[in-house]
Amino acid sequence: MSQSYNRGLIEDFSRWREFSAGMWAWIFHKFTGWVLVGYLFTHIAVLSTALSGATAYTNTIQALESLLVVRILEVGLLAVAVFHILNGLRLLFVDLGVGLEAQDKSFYASLILTGVIVVASVPTFLSGVSL
Repeated sequence: MSQSYNRGLIEDFSRWREFSAGMWAWIFHKFTGWVLVGYLFTHIAVLSTALSGATAYTNTIQALESLLVVRILEVGLLAVAVFHILNGLRLLFVDLGVGLEAQDKSFYASLILTGVIVVASVPTFLSGVSL
């Protein structure tokens, strides 16, 4: 016979406030990893179409690169990749025993550094876009 528990509401949103920086780092790292895997498969699928006709492929890529929404998505991809790399390096150092007492600070530093890199790159990504 199984026991049942009174769980209250279907989703208790107050538990998100209890998450520490380490939990958020884990969630963001998993999310960015899945986004990068999805992008990789999409990228391979798009590149495989280049075999059929180089001219059509080149024209399509040039047309897409001129769209503002594509450039914004590229900035988002940069943000995902940079955070995943920086957080991965942070985890590598933690696994090596370096900075164990400052994990929260290093997570926040990786978030801030990601933001700085992304904001600094926005003019480069948005140059040449036809509105």
